[in-house]
Amino acid sequence: MSSSISEAKLPTVYFPLTADPAGHHHLLLAESVLRQFPETQLVVFILSNGMHPDPLKQREIPSAVMRMEILRSALNDWSNPKISLVAKIAEESGFELKLANNNSAVSRRELSYDRPHRLAEHIRTFSAGDKVRMILGADLLERMLNPQIFTNEDLAEISYNSHLLLAPRNDVDIENVLKQLSQKRGITLSVTLIKTEFFPQNLQRFFLISSTLIRRAAQAGHELMAFLPATSSQQVSRYGLYEKRKNRLEILSSNLTELQQHLHELMEQLEESAKKLQKFLNQCEMQKMLHSFSVLETSTGGLISAAFTSLSGASKHFLDGRILYSPEAQTQFLGSSLTVDSTVSQKRTQDLAEAMLRESGTDWALAETGMAGPPTSERRSRKNGLCHLGLAFSKEVRYKCLELNPFLTRKEHQLLFAIEAINWAEEALHNLKATSK
Repeated sequence: MSSSISEAKLPTVYFPLTADPAGHHHLLLAESVLRQFPETQLVVFILSNGMHPDPLKQREIPSAVMRMEILRSALNDWSNPKISLVAKIAEESGFELKLANNNSAVSRRELSYDRPHRLAEHIRTFSAGDKVRMILGADLLERMLNPQIFTNEDLAEISYNSHLLLAPRNDVDIENVLKQLSQKRGITLSVTLIKTEFFPQNLQRFFLISSTLIRRAAQAGHELMAFLPATSSQQVSRYGLYEKRKNRLEILSSNLTELQQHLHELMEQLEESAKKLQKFLNQCEMQKMLHSFSVLETSTGGLISAAFTSLSGASKHFLDGRILYSPEAQTQFLGSSLTVDSTVSQKRTQDLAEAMLRESGTDWALAETGMAGPPTSERRSRKNGLCHLGLAFSKEVRYKCLELNPFLTRKEHQLLFAIEAINWAEEALHNLKATSK
């Protein structure tokens, strides 16, 4: 991977955004470049005209005027701790933000086109005798392997006239993709990986945001201050930009919003996990092994129990299910075995699992405590997406901690907690069965 850019002058860096909308994660990437390459004088955001150059990503998005307003508002609010959550956290951490109006700009050039504008065209436009520096997500690098998305001419232009500043994303193996591009597409790219380790940990988590997660949060009616600075988050809510939004390719076959479609997919996964567990428990019953169980839920609100009891024959295995949502209900249930601890913790979850096992008289008991969110400016996403699982047998209590993306919606977290809980319980039972032979 080339690192020659560290020795070159970087007066201007370009950041093409098909983002819909731009959020904290995009502005933090610009911050990363300004900090990693202090000689950079200007970051130019290139706003998409709304027609995605990737033919596999056809979808409706808000007007350029609205997206321009949101991006400009985000840049104006970015370093003000009174209206920017990131700036507030940075100030509390003694960390100085560098991105400001005097070193950032928004290009309107693409908005004059009535067709998709390709990355290679941006590079051709802005290169002037030297390689133009572009901030890109590593997922875009992966899409360069597909000739339907990037033509040979596109890749030749990108290779010859650009140096790519790559942001790690979606666990893309950058070194491997670069090797494949050389072998399969015959090009060598000049790239440098954007570093983020100098950010405090409580700021690094904002890189987990994506435009997709912002849209889903808006569709769920969640507060958006964790995703966008104050003014731009208010604009998204005020205009109702994503509340009823549908993917263009789905409009003819579905009335679901983007969030609703994802929730539907998760519900199907939950049902499949429950079916798989039931099949295994049927085998256990036939072999005279542990099979009856009970569930104690907090943040999942009964999703685990509902998924299993919706199956025919569930009563052969599922005997008891409870939802202890409030700390007071948990205190009453635990009684004399209550310990002073957080309601969302390993100890509390294991205590609840043991108590549920005693109360129900089942072979095993599953308990969960979690924080489904959504993220707010007060919670700051510190526990959002965190879930503790406890699995009690007669002689032991097993434990697992889940740490999911804190910027998912509340319902997404609940469903994922439930799916992971059932899958983990089945895995633990398989292991127990194997060791008892």
